Amino acid sequence: MRVGAVGLGSRTATVFNELLKINSDITMISYVDPYPIGKKIAEENNFFPNQKYETLNEMLKNENLDLLMVGSPNHLHLEHITKGLEAGLKIFAEKPIVINEKESFALAKLIKKYGKEKIIVGLVLRYSQHAKSINKILNEKKIGEIISIEGSEHIVPSHGAFFMRNWRRKKQYSGGFMLEKCCHDIDFYSMITKSRPIKVASFGSRRSFIPKNLPKSSLEEYTKDRLEGWESKNNVFDSDADIVDHQVAIIEYENKAVLSFHTNMKVPDEYRRFAIMGSKGMIEGDFVRGFLKAHDEHNKIILDENYGSAFGKKIKGHYGADSMMAKDINAHLIGGKFKLPVGVIECIEAGIVAMKLDESIKTNSIIDLTSTWNKLDNLLK
Repeated sequence: MRVGAVGLGSRTATVFNELLKINSDITMISYVDPYPIGKKIAEENNFFPNQKYETLNEMLKNENLDLLMVGSPNHLHLEHITKGLEAGLKIFAEKPIVINEKESFALAKLIKKYGKEKIIVGLVLRYSQHAKSINKILNEKKIGEIISIEGSEHIVPSHGAFFMRNWRRKKQYSGGFMLEKCCHDIDFYSMITKSRPIKVASFGSRRSFIPKNLPKSSLEEYTKDRLEGWESKNNVFDSDADIVDHQVAIIEYENKAVLSFHTNMKVPDEYRRFAIMGSKGMIEGDFVRGFLKAHDEHNKIILDENYGSAFGKKIKGHYGADSMMAKDINAHLIGGKFKLPVGVIECIEAGIVAMKLDESIKTNSIIDLTSTWNKLDNLLK
């Protein structure tokens, strides 16, 4: 299988390498990425033979590809996906797939024209062992109807500083922090409720990464990994970022389940935790700490799993989900009939919810998504 990449960053390289572990016939033929990062990533990962191109148009014209990997900055995704579809290619696109509602609806038109099966998305939490185990419990009706959910994603200061320093710090490139970082989580909870969000509200701002909190000692903790990519800077607390560094959200789903979600990018001991409350039991877990536990309505344990100590070490690669995603994607690419646990439409929906949450902050209002879903559905008919 001949693969080309537009946006050859560390994430694209990670996903490709996971695919390569499973299928030795997959080859990175060519890539488009500004010098020197693309060249550096290619050399570090031994992506040879390969050919660097200056533009995607040039690569598509000169290479006979089977798969186009889109790992470019978020604001370029729609353009690159469009060109890939027009060239007749299968596409793997990193999340978030687009950065605003206008692009979401434009992508829906492309899906209508070319088919949703042409685009694979990197919503990796759906591939995780947590997701597989939770779906089994839910499908067996062991905790009854979903009533309410509590969720969070908190990251360590060095990771938060990464967002303040590279292109993701600008909404015009990333679409915002909730969209860029937490669309995984939004999609994960839609999977759990099996229902679309219908009303959302949110609060958030930037209060941690600000000048008055600049450490009096060294900034090494925040800048130890020097960024060299496009639009990168070393400013952290005095960054020109326009994204929030913390946000809380509340969501009501069409089936009346409700979610409270909290994210913060400057937490010393990070975690990605959830508690799912059903009419006949509950499920709780943490992706970072690697546990999952479920109780029935009489407080009897019906599941107690620990993934964090697998193979005697902490699981890496999105808690082991990167490798699980690669196995599923490979089966889908090779066989064509293997059904993936998440698709491009779910990715659009998760993105729209993130956008509406940010709109809620801006307008200080509760946002109803009824008309938005009606428009999306009409475009996909």
